[in-house]
Amino acid sequence: MAITGCGAFQPLVTVVELISKCDAFRGKPINLAGYLGECSVYSCHLYPDPVGMAAADEYMRALSSELKLAVAEKRPASSTSLGPKPRSIGMGGGAEFDRKAAQFQNSYVVISGRVAKATCTGEGGTDRSAGLEPTAIRAMTSAELDPGPI
Repeated sequence: MAITGCGAFQPLVTVVELISKCDAFRGKPINLAGYLGECSVYSCHLYPDPVGMAAADEYMRALSSELKLAVAEKRPASSTSLGPKPRSIGMGGGAEFDRKAAQFQNSYVVISGRVAKATCTGEGGTDRSAGLEPTAIRAMTSAELDPGPI
């Protein structure tokens, strides 16, 4: 939880909530909760959970295989047989953020930052396209991981 300018409170937003309500968050500061995969020079994503990360990894392996096969067979590549692409939020930030995030890779985190105005996920860009420009990162607390009955 964070306090921003004028004492405004920013509640936790999950990856699923950000994706489903993207327009409401564009350009706004948030505290984004999710599962951080590996952050490196060309890629840093926040997923709903480890299962979502594994699904995204599998999708990318299958897409790579399809592209190689299409080139070998001299035909256009198609991703339609792969099903929908698993969703994630791309992190901006670069090397400084990566250093801060290194200790949190492959764990649940809260990342504070500002949602991009053009896209909430970072999709459509190349390499390190940001859906969120991060300003801070921390581990999720046990209470945040298990909020109890709703």
